[in-house]
Amino acid sequence: MDNKKLKKQIYNIWAEQEPYIRKLCTYKLKSLPEHIDDCIQDVFLDLSDAFDKGKIIEYPKGWLTKVANNKIKDIYTQAKKDAERLVYIDSQTFDNTYYGVVYDEYFQIEDEEIPALKEKVINMLDDKEQQLLYDRYTLKKSISVIAEEYNATENNIYQKLFRLKQKTKMLIEKVLSE
Repeated sequence: MDNKKLKKQIYNIWAEQEPYIRKLCTYKLKSLPEHIDDCIQDVFLDLSDAFDKGKIIEYPKGWLTKVANNKIKDIYTQAKKDAERLVYIDSQTFDNTYYGVVYDEYFQIEDEEIPALKEKVINMLDDKEQQLLYDRYTLKKSISVIAEEYNATENNIYQKLFRLKQKTKMLIEKVLSE
């Protein structure tokens, strides 16, 4: 099928089914109205992709309904994951969070002790690690500048910083538990 006919077929199916898909998405996404238009557009894109790949759709309304329902499920799944990641800071929830329970013992450190503890942790790192921390967090150099200075790729610097953060966290826990 040539490109013009394909586009016309997609247009005809969409022109006929779009009002129904819009009603379906609007109804099922009442609690997440900011996602309605995205859902409708995604359904249309899936229809276009299916035709581009040569898929034969015998029952367009049923097919589009199924695609829309799957998109709606994905939206609600993602919204639930996003909501679980949010931590609301108010007096009732903050006291019961993991952070509040686990790190209470660390907040008992006197302010005067912090510089000595910081120095102790930094001295446990080798010279290259100390320099990387200094360049990134004290001098606030960008990753691209650091990569150029270290003759490395940006990805390599990101990896080094990630590992260094993990190592530093372990060292902090070790120092605090002594």
